[in-house]
Amino acid sequence: MRKIILASLCLVFTPSFYSQNINTSSYFLNTKNIDFSVKGYYRFMGYNRNLSNLFGDSVNPVVFRADDEFNSPTLNLDMVLKSKQSGYIKTQLYLFEPISGNTEDRNFLMLNRKGVSVELGKKTKFGNFKLVAGGINFLRFSDFSLSSAKQVRNSLFDRNAWTAVWPVNVQFNNYFNESNYIRAADWGKRQVSGINFKATDLPKLYDLEIFYGKTPFNISPVDNIMTFKIGKKQKLNYYSFGILNSSGIDALINGFEFKNQIFYSTYKGNFNEWKINSEFAVSNYSFQSNGLSETGIASEITIKPSPRLISFPLFFEGYYISPNFVNIHSSLINGSVQSFSSQTSSFNGEGIPDGARPFGGVMSPMHIKSNNRFGININSEFNIGKLKVNLGNGFSREIQNDTNLVSFFHKVNGLYLSRIERFQSSTGPQGNLTTFFRGYYENVLIDDSLNSKINKSFNVLLLNLKYRTKIFNKDFFIFYLGEFHSLQSFLSPIPVFSSNAILRNHFHEFDFYLNINKKLSLIGYYGAELIKGNEFSGLGDVLSENNEYLPRNGIGNVFGLGFDYSIGSKSCFYFRFKNVNYNEKNFSNYYYQGYEITAELKIFF
Repeated sequence: MRKIILASLCLVFTPSFYSQNINTSSYFLNTKNIDFSVKGYYRFMGYNRNLSNLFGDSVNPVVFRADDEFNSPTLNLDMVLKSKQSGYIKTQLYLFEPISGNTEDRNFLMLNRKGVSVELGKKTKFGNFKLVAGGINFLRFSDFSLSSAKQVRNSLFDRNAWTAVWPVNVQFNNYFNESNYIRAADWGKRQVSGINFKATDLPKLYDLEIFYGKTPFNISPVDNIMTFKIGKKQKLNYYSFGILNSSGIDALINGFEFKNQIFYSTYKGNFNEWKINSEFAVSNYSFQSNGLSETGIASEITIKPSPRLISFPLFFEGYYISPNFVNIHSSLINGSVQSFSSQTSSFNGEGIPDGARPFGGVMSPMHIKSNNRFGININSEFNIGKLKVNLGNGFSREIQNDTNLVSFFHKVNGLYLSRIERFQSSTGPQGNLTTFFRGYYENVLIDDSLNSKINKSFNVLLLNLKYRTKIFNKDFFIFYLGEFHSLQSFLSPIPVFSSNAILRNHFHEFDFYLNINKKLSLIGYYGAELIKGNEFSGLGDVLSENNEYLPRNGIGNVFGLGFDYSIGSKSCFYFRFKNVNYNEKNFSNYYYQGYEITAELKIFF
């Protein structure tokens, strides 16, 4: 099958580049028809950290690095050779910081770190064609197939390697006007390395896309995915159908075969100004080692009523994801299939590199869904005078209760600790913390006396407030992002704010931006996280003043200052300082405090 696909792709592209002129040397020297360009970016990251206390240890080295503690690209170089008659050839090169180990600074999510890809493109009367091979690229097929989560409500204070560069003040205005603008190359897309073929504007408005290769979550050199999608436009509607196949062996030595297949279809349309976006998928996985084979389904639908009925944007989303539906290459969290979780020891000698995603009942943010769950999300945007309000409310319930393990993310303090304890599981003073790329989560075991009697319910409420005014005739922005989670044994339309909730997590973030002039903006940040549990979430090991053990009660604070300086329209210097602390007063030694400074120079050319 693979050879047939490669041969077909060669037939599409080879004639267009060579049939017009046998003498390729004289053809490519015809500068009237050839355009050669070089573009890309350079990124330098300076990093300094001081850690005054880490889980009771006050002796920690001061860190100076020329990277951000992760394997991030320093240079991206795109070389494009374009012909008006024959399409284009593009070569992309990524260069990374010289990281070689975990304790030795090696990145765990190994992809093709050579970072070289080749892209061919051709426009014809039959359609437009593009072929990309190798390197590091980003693809999105659908929510349940190949994708990553789209986080639209988040602070702009912290940057990452893939964040774009805008002139000073442009990004703040973008976020003020629209929360879900594309801010980075990987936004909502899965990082991949392999062969990607895409054909658009085909006869009768069909399109086709194929990918063969790897994501960071493929296990070994003999583990690959193959996926294709065919779609069709019909007036204001778009239909697609696709298949994703992931297969390999569970260990390099004496390994057994495993397979995971996803069959999915999507629909996006407009009925009398009612907008609908939906997907339905079937998952089947099997393991030769134990004869296990299971099938699951997943479905979601989002409806936006006509503006003639409701004057402001309002979105209703419903979803159902069965316990046996699993796909680690999608944006879904796998909370119920142990065979595909890095938090279990299911594979024979090989771990699952799923990005250290949590397992069990996960208190996930609204933009991330989990299997073994059904729920409803409601989102809206409206204005109150000059104040822009973005409001979201979600509630969900597990389908079957098969574990007392629950997890929650530390949204405000997560980046800082993940740089210190990189890619660690079972870390922290109680051994219940797991760090992943730019974050960490905490595992909690619910008391069996309650867990055996319930199906867990989850709630999340999001409040995003955005305000723009003038100070001394300078643009001044204030952004607030509040996120409120609760986990309880009963259904609730909104998060539970009392001790009736087994766990309550509250996150508050404020961004302040003052545009000094066309080149300089000053930035401030404050974040707080409050983690509270009742007696069923486990008691601490520190005696209170009343000589009793109490449930978790954690408080974290982050204070940040910085500035953005625009060197040119496509280059900028970003400086950030953050002072971070977290204290769980009812658990011994669960405390850390320190600061970090980052200085980033990013130049597009």
